[in-house]
Parts: sequence; C-alpha cells; structure tokens
Amino acid sequence: MQTLWCSIYKSRRCGDRRDDQDGVNTYVDVHGHQIFGAAMVVMMLCILDAFFTLILLGNGAEEVNPFLAWLLEIDTLWFYTVKYIMTAVCVLWIVMHKSFSVFGFKGRHVLLFAVACYTALISYQLTLLFERSLIF
Repeated sequence: MQTLWCSIYKSRRCGDRRDDQDGVNTYVDVHGHQIFGAAMVVMMLCILDAFFTLILLGNGAEEVNPFLAWLLEIDTLWFYTVKYIMTAVCVLWIVMHKSFSVFGFKGRHVLLFAVACYTALISYQLTLLFERSLIF
C-alpha cells in the first residue's frame, strides 16, 4: 500500500535514478498524464474498432486478420475479449518501456504512432459505414 501511495502522490522515479544516465533504457514508476491519455485513447479506439468491425461484417465486409476471423467463427465474445486483451498487453508493455530506444524510436513514440494508426483505421471504417448508409 505504501508503494502505491508514494507512486501516486510523491512522484517517485519520474526520471532517471542516477545522474550518469541519459534517460534511455530506464524504467520509471510514474509515466505522466500524456502517456496515460494516449494509452486510454488506444484502448477506446480498440473498442470502437471491434464495434465497427462487427457492424461492417454484418453487412458483407470481411475480417482481414485471419486469427481474429477464426475467433469470430467461434464467438463474438471471444473476438472482443481476445482483441481487447491483446491490445491491453501490448499497450502495457509499450508504457513500461516508454523510455527505451529501439531503432531510434522510444516507446512513447510507438504509442503515439498506435494512436495515429487506430485513428486512421476508425476514419476508414466510418467512411465505409457512411458510404453504405449503415449509421446516421
């Protein structure tokens, strides 16, 4: 309980633990509001993606991802659950490694790229839904 209290209110380890580190490849306890917001946006867009996918599938579209298509054949609840858990695990891993640098990109850059990709995907799905007059 003390660790949770200190990490929320005392902002322990917001940055490097040692002065000789340059902020690359270090873990922190407090990630900040921007990382939290980006992670929540990705998770909300994941839910919207699943919802719009099911609407489009009901009107003749096809699931491109073979694994998710297989889950849809089993049950839509499995589709939702596995899609959400896979996204949540990936987002958690990226948030944990927000300061790590791989090929010149930090984890926080990857998270922002995921927001951009999901936004583009949702925009594409909305375009398909409007063209087919399935919503609004």
